[in-house]
Amino acid sequence: MSKFRLISLLLLLSACSGHLYEELHSSPESAKTLASLKPESSNVLYRTEVDIMGRPLSGLLMIKALADGSTRVVFTNEIGVKFFDFSFGKQKFEVISCIDQLNKKMVINQLRQDIGAILMYQLDFAKGQVYQLKDELYYRFPGEKATWLYYITDGKQHTIKRIENTTDKKKKLVVELFNPINNVADSIFLDHKLYKFSISLKKIKQ
Repeated sequence: MSKFRLISLLLLLSACSGHLYEELHSSPESAKTLASLKPESSNVLYRTEVDIMGRPLSGLLMIKALADGSTRVVFTNEIGVKFFDFSFGKQKFEVISCIDQLNKKMVINQLRQDIGAILMYQLDFAKGQVYQLKDELYYRFPGEKATWLYYITDGKQHTIKRIENTTDKKKKLVVELFNPINNVADSIFLDHKLYKFSISLKKIKQ
């Protein structure tokens, strides 16, 4: 088979492959109902492990809602030295501080997207669509750079089980959430599918 024919065949197979969630069907549920599941995190502390391309970090991640409506997310080691300090403000995201190892545009943007997805930061509920598969509801919102952001809930218990960031054909990020209380998960695991980047969070009882 010639190189041209091989490339043409691969393109044809790619074009014919189905949508990642082609088995979903529309639900009459309003996407605005997802707002009731937004985390009520006035002050939450997680024991945290991060692995970025084989470079591990561990410590404590604090999520704190401030009086001005912003949310601060601070990741420190066990003795309080900051790895990063982010502000998710009403109008904009801001890096307060960040160590050199993490202070790369790609890493900062990814952390902003990952943490922002969990916080439902600046999520426009009016732009969402709802789909159903068996007992799960899929709340779909436009993401960044031609992606979709899915919040997948247990239709019976009405809790968020997973968050997924996808293209039409591939999963880029899967976030699993466990045992939520007041919409704040006890444990969270973030797993990037296209490269080695994971975050594991376990809530510390206060």
